[in-house]
Amino acid sequence: MSLFLPAELLSHIGRHVVSLQTLRALACVDRLFYAVFDPLLYQLDAQSPRSAAIDWAAERGNMGILEKSLRHGAEVPLRAPRYRFSRFSREQQVVYGMKTSYQFASHPPHPLCLAVQNGHVDVAELLILRGCDANMKNPACFSLLCLAVIHRHMCMLKTLLSLGARQHNNIIFNRNSPIQIAAFYGDDVIVELLLHCGSDSTRPTAEQMQDALECAVREGNRHIFKPLLNSGIDLNFTFKDRSFRMQGLWTPLLWAVEEDAELVKLFVDGGADPNFENQYGESALLRAVVRNNGEMARVLVGGTDRRRRTQALSRSMHYPDEITARILLDNGTLTDFEEGDAAIVHADDFECRVGMDNDNLLVPPLIQAVILGHFGLVQLLVASGANVNVEHANRIGALPDWVWGGPLLLAMKLGNHEIAEFLRDHGAEENVKGATQTLFENWPVLL
Repeated sequence: MSLFLPAELLSHIGRHVVSLQTLRALACVDRLFYAVFDPLLYQLDAQSPRSAAIDWAAERGNMGILEKSLRHGAEVPLRAPRYRFSRFSREQQVVYGMKTSYQFASHPPHPLCLAVQNGHVDVAELLILRGCDANMKNPACFSLLCLAVIHRHMCMLKTLLSLGARQHNNIIFNRNSPIQIAAFYGDDVIVELLLHCGSDSTRPTAEQMQDALECAVREGNRHIFKPLLNSGIDLNFTFKDRSFRMQGLWTPLLWAVEEDAELVKLFVDGGADPNFENQYGESALLRAVVRNNGEMARVLVGGTDRRRRTQALSRSMHYPDEITARILLDNGTLTDFEEGDAAIVHADDFECRVGMDNDNLLVPPLIQAVILGHFGLVQLLVASGANVNVEHANRIGALPDWVWGGPLLLAMKLGNHEIAEFLRDHGAEENVKGATQTLFENWPVLL
């Protein structure tokens, strides 16, 4: 093509060119060719289903090209294409701290997604003000706020929140949320921003805050705890991660008991209920006593109910140093269970619990101390008002048959004469007949 053709003829030729690459090459020849072919290049690009100029400008943050493309008629879809699954796998993968079984088909992201992930605030703001959805998702089903967190774009986060982007925007296929991803990274500045910036409708949900705490626990990002606690997170929930559950760490407070007393105090002060149990009926106080940690027990005992306190006291009989037992007693723990407690614990599953370890049964503390042969603890309990004729019916490992009676009979059968004499001196009777024995005696005999 001659470089000296009139502009009108060049324009006529350009209107018949159907290749963007050809027009772009012609526009780069000289100033005349640029003046003729550059507008034609943008007009042809605007006729495409997806504008290459818009994508390029959004990815690189070039406002000039973006506005130029829009002036030549390029359209930007107001919503992102619907995401499509590529496959579902039984083997879960961890994505930014959350497990998922879904993988999504790859297709080009929306220009707004490109602008957000690359931190181009002016481009993103322009597209949203033109009507693009501030709550759209990229092809991997991450929201714009998630993308801004992943790429650590603080100014972008503030802009999106001010323009109405919601954190409550995750779905069953992708449970990642902005605050959970920030907790995964351990970015407390972004966590604070997500908790307090924007209107109430843009704040994280209770479940998202709990996911964030669980993720912070798993990743060891303890500095994330305080911002979440200061925002009123509900700590009485069950961890979703199966690896926690397999260790019996079903709740944040149970996890804290396995760590240190300061964390326990932090969570209790933050509203964690010591009575919130795992599926085995194990409370935080019982877990602390199992560890013989008197400091933790002191923190937990005040918020633990009567029955669970006495259950923990029974477990403390394993430790003859008396430290934890004294802490429980000094903080108002009763030495005996009350009538009806067994029904609460055994409720519809007595048959499955009866063969379990005594930790999960309501063994009276005095009975437990006698079984273990801890004379000092027997003396402590009796001095604290324990019923020396409390009834007990169960199999004791050291004895061949079931024992049905009170502490004195049990001490005699175990051959612990010192404890037996002490109990006899304090009013214990050899033959104890309690409510349970009476119930069984009154059952009809089937002939």
